[in-house]
Amino acid sequence: MAPLVGLALALLSVGGTPGAGHIGRFRGGGDRITKVKSDEDVMLFPTLSRQVEPSSGSGGVAEWDVAIHGWIFEPEHTSLRRRAFIKFLRKVLDLDENEEASEILERRLRPFLYDNERGKSLTVELLTDQLSGDCSDTDEESSNPGDARDDVNPKTRKRMPRSGRDGHFKGTFRISDTDFNSCHAGDTCSLSLRLVQPKQRDGDNDGRSKPNKKRRRMWKRRVALENRVFTGTTYLLPPVGLSVISDIDDTIKQSCVLDKKELMRNTFLQEFKPVPGMSQLYQSWSKRGAAFHFVSSSPFQLYRELHAFLERESFPLGSFHLKQIRAKPSAVLNLLSDPFERKCSTIGSIIDAYPTRTFVLVGDTGEKDPEVYGEIYRRYPNQIWRVYLRDAGEQSTERRFDAAFADVPPDIWTVFQDASEISLPEESTCR
Repeated sequence: MAPLVGLALALLSVGGTPGAGHIGRFRGGGDRITKVKSDEDVMLFPTLSRQVEPSSGSGGVAEWDVAIHGWIFEPEHTSLRRRAFIKFLRKVLDLDENEEASEILERRLRPFLYDNERGKSLTVELLTDQLSGDCSDTDEESSNPGDARDDVNPKTRKRMPRSGRDGHFKGTFRISDTDFNSCHAGDTCSLSLRLVQPKQRDGDNDGRSKPNKKRRRMWKRRVALENRVFTGTTYLLPPVGLSVISDIDDTIKQSCVLDKKELMRNTFLQEFKPVPGMSQLYQSWSKRGAAFHFVSSSPFQLYRELHAFLERESFPLGSFHLKQIRAKPSAVLNLLSDPFERKCSTIGSIIDAYPTRTFVLVGDTGEKDPEVYGEIYRRYPNQIWRVYLRDAGEQSTERRFDAAFADVPPDIWTVFQDASEISLPEESTCR
């Protein structure tokens, strides 16, 4: 299993007070300062962090670029937007009244109703108590979250880029390799981020006069609401090792991708079901030290459901590389679009970031995985160890495979029907 590192990070919401050093501020639309509000939320996705060459000021100590990927949104439960989605799904899926009222549909649909927050900026701070090597679970909220900044080393602070139209933001955070010496390979630690609204002091009322008692009470309540803890995970992936890049739909989760209507029903109306034997197979590979990266055409709106599915079915966890789509009814059809270009680009970026790691590609024959994986092998023949494809049915033809795997040695790729049919070769056979 790839080592995980526990990072306690502080996410400072944009805005604050003049006395707070303007941490995390940006200006847009004149002098207006936009901030992450108490009724908005932040979701953090599992990322990959890579080792980089030591910088000139590091004293020769290796460093890591810690990747941050988040989504800022306001949970919306307005009946108008929900009715638009239900109307769309009713037309596409022939929903009956019971299905429209189902708990599963409500749960799956909810993230598609979120109001994306554009132009928000967060400042990330790494808390020094975690730098000492404390890899304990940091999911519990501090008894006094507002005091989080007391533990911050000012040198370990990074402002994230503004969130885009879809509410997503991405950035990196560099830290020395020595900060992780106490996190041994195999440790499962969480990356803990804290969203803190700097406390306003008397007289710091944005340049106005000292607030009255009523305003101070309102301010204290707002601070309490905004001192929230958000957790995520980053995988410190060493330069050398084995990585498994895995599809999700019809590879480890039964989705029926070839039947578009059934795919939509399985996505929005049914509890996710595992492909038999795949969890046990991946667990056996994890015990051999493999790291996992899930590259899927599913949108990030389904991340929490997919993560819960992996945990429930005992799959090894890993980084998630899903599709970013804007939340509107017609965008749901994006689930059905051709994944070739996006998957090639996403997988290629992972391999480019780790040029000395070895990769196993696992997918299925239902959509474009044979074509994608064949192309990836031709681009990176020295890094792709094996390609395994689960037979998803009607599109499994010899002519198709001959075209998809042109110039790929036949011992590299395998089509299987049951997970028991495949296994990793001995390490001595790895190129």
